[in-house]
This record gives sequence, structure tokens and C-alpha cells, in this order.
Amino acid sequence: MRNAVLLVIMSPVVLWAQISPLSPEQRATFHGRMSEAVEPFHIVGNIYYVGARNIASYLITTPEGHIMIDTGTKEMHDVIRANVAKLGFKLKDIKILLSGHAHFDHVQGHAAMKKVTGAQVMALGEDARALSAGTDISPLGDEGWEPVKVDRVLKDGDTVTLGGITLRAIWTPGHTPGCTTWTTRVQEKGRPYSIVFQACGVPNAGVKLVGNTKFPTLVEDTLRSFRIQKTLKPDIYLPMHPESYLAGKVEAIKAGKTPHPLLDPEGYAKLVADTETNFQKRVQEERTKTSPPEK
Repeated sequence: MRNAVLLVIMSPVVLWAQISPLSPEQRATFHGRMSEAVEPFHIVGNIYYVGARNIASYLITTPEGHIMIDTGTKEMHDVIRANVAKLGFKLKDIKILLSGHAHFDHVQGHAAMKKVTGAQVMALGEDARALSAGTDISPLGDEGWEPVKVDRVLKDGDTVTLGGITLRAIWTPGHTPGCTTWTTRVQEKGRPYSIVFQACGVPNAGVKLVGNTKFPTLVEDTLRSFRIQKTLKPDIYLPMHPESYLAGKVEAIKAGKTPHPLLDPEGYAKLVADTETNFQKRVQEERTKTSPPEK
């Protein structure tokens, strides 16, 4: 009986370890180096970076309270709390918690952050279900998180408004079933900026694309998401793993250089096009491997 109980307790860990293509070394990097503390900073308008070395958390401030996008890994909870305070803001003023997609490196801190802020958690479709269950139900199928109550389940195109700022949730599945591209507009020095929070790329490396029995429409869903992303025309896009993107730009941003160091109206279109090209190549390679030889 004791062994049976141990098996039941251990089985979820064994399950994601067997399913997920992430190696133990890769997972350790997410919880280690990528979650290390960095100094927070103002990005543009009322958007601030409060995340870690290579896992983002964005704070959007308003006179009526603040919105946070992503809470990172469990190791990042204290990092984010300290960064919010360093910028002169208060945790209790965070009213809404959002997410780009339900993977452990972006939502593992949701439950803890909700406890200390009382913020409402909002998420789209299947990612809302994943947050509530504490389980990664995406093609990655990796480790989970403490379940967190979702106060508002969003649909494609829904908006979240607080203190004069509005964010739109755009359903762009593939990376996760409820992957959400958030868009908004901010002002800085009298200039408007359209912003995209880029959280939705392709299914993780190592995930089976063609003939995936658990996600039979995975290829089609991802291609659909590319079509949607191509319609977006942001002045600035903000990724969820920003280390290389921000390299060499943070000091210029802090110095208030003009034009804004992240201003790149063509950058997002290029990112989407390059990502789609690589995805199509990956799909073709899988199809070639599974096609029967010609007689």
C-alpha cells in the first residue's frame, strides 16, 4: 500500500517528465539563470519591466491600479515583488493578473501573486482551464503550478480596461491552446505607440506537429495564428523571453534616447515572417520523415 501511495504522489512528475521534450538541464536553466534578478526599468508610456533576466513580467500602471502580465517561475516571486517596490509602486495596487500563455515559466507565480495582491486573474479559453487546474495542457506538457482561481474567462477579442488603458486579447493558439497576444496603445512625450506583447510563437521544439493525436489541428491552428499576427502593426513589440532582444538597449531606454530604442515598425512583421518560415520547414521535415518511400 505504501508503494502504491508513493506511485500516486509521484506520477504527475513522472508524467510530464516523460511527455515533455524539455531536458532536465533546460528546465534547470528556466528555474536558475533565466529567473535571476535584474534591475527593473521604465519601458514606454506606463509600461515597466519588473521581470527576471530572461523571463518577462510587465507592469502597466494606471491611476486606478495596475495590470501585470506574467508572473514567471516560482523562483521569480520575490524578484518581481522587489522590482515593483524599487520602481515606487505598491503590490496592493495590482488589480489584474494576465498571462501570455500557460507554461510554468510564465504563470507559476500566479497563485502566490494573487494571494499577496488580491488581483483578479483573467485568461483566455483553454489557458484559463490550465491555470485553474494547475496543469500544463499544451503540446509541451511540462511541469505545472499551484492552481489559481480564474476570475474572468476571456474570449477572442475581449478587452480588459483599467484606469484609462485597454488591452485586447487576441487568440493565437499553437504554443498553448489559449495562447494570447495582447495589444494596447500608450503615450509618451506626446507620441502614441501601438504595443504588442508577443507571447505566442510555435509549439516548442521537440513537440510532434504532424499527426499529433492529442492536438490534431496543431499545424492548422499555428498557421491561423500567423495569419492573424500578420495583421498587427505595432510600433513596439515586447517578448516574453527578452534577454537578447533587450541586449544593448536598456541603458538607452533608461536615458530616454529618441527615437525610442525599441521603436521598430517593421520588426514585428519580420519576426512573424521568420518564425513562420522556420515552422513551415519543421513541418515539411516531419512530413518527409513520415512519408512512405516511393516505389
